[in-house]
Amino acid sequence: MIAAMLIVGFWVSSRIEQAVVQNSATSAALFMESFVSPLSQDLARSDTLSGPAERALTEIFEGTSLGERVVSYKIWKSGGLVVHASDKELIGQVFEPSDDLKLAWSGRIAASYENLNDLEDQAEAALGIPLLEVYSPIREVWTGQVIAVAEFYERADALDMDISDARRKSWLVVGSTFLASGLLLFGIVQTGGRTIRDQRKQLEKQLEETRAVSQQNLALRKRVVS
Repeated sequence: MIAAMLIVGFWVSSRIEQAVVQNSATSAALFMESFVSPLSQDLARSDTLSGPAERALTEIFEGTSLGERVVSYKIWKSGGLVVHASDKELIGQVFEPSDDLKLAWSGRIAASYENLNDLEDQAEAALGIPLLEVYSPIREVWTGQVIAVAEFYERADALDMDISDARRKSWLVVGSTFLASGLLLFGIVQTGGRTIRDQRKQLEKQLEETRAVSQQNLALRKRVVS
């Protein structure tokens, strides 16, 4: 039963964490889209951003409240090409697309929490702080077609506390449920045990009574015969 509780507990905790991360990522992606998408429309026809668009993006993420939330970002074209990034050394490099990047190219928002294992994530991993990694599709305004993907890393201090709180509550619920179930099963077993013991006593009593009657009958037969 303990093994079952652990399995269910880890599963519930994982599902809750995924939901919390996805909700936070969706909110962050929609917020980012309002800034990034209008400045990235050049990518519908080119693999590079115009000079004014690059400068505008840089200004948005430097010295603003948004820049305090987002510690780094990249803009991807198909094939794993980095066309713009907060780390200028990455611009023009090509990386193997991750599963989350591929998912974003299909039009869905992808996110991961503290999973900085990709080659291009080395700088972010070195920061040593909780980060929410989000991949958000950038669509062409008129057609809705995905023309690029924005990847950004948002500080996740508040998210970290939310996830920890959700984990505690989920384990409390699972533990309480299994404890209640265990007590219920214990009660059922105890009741069943008492019932069995009572029945055994009744059977033993009936057996003794049957033996007594049998002995009486045997004594009567002996007297009749004699």
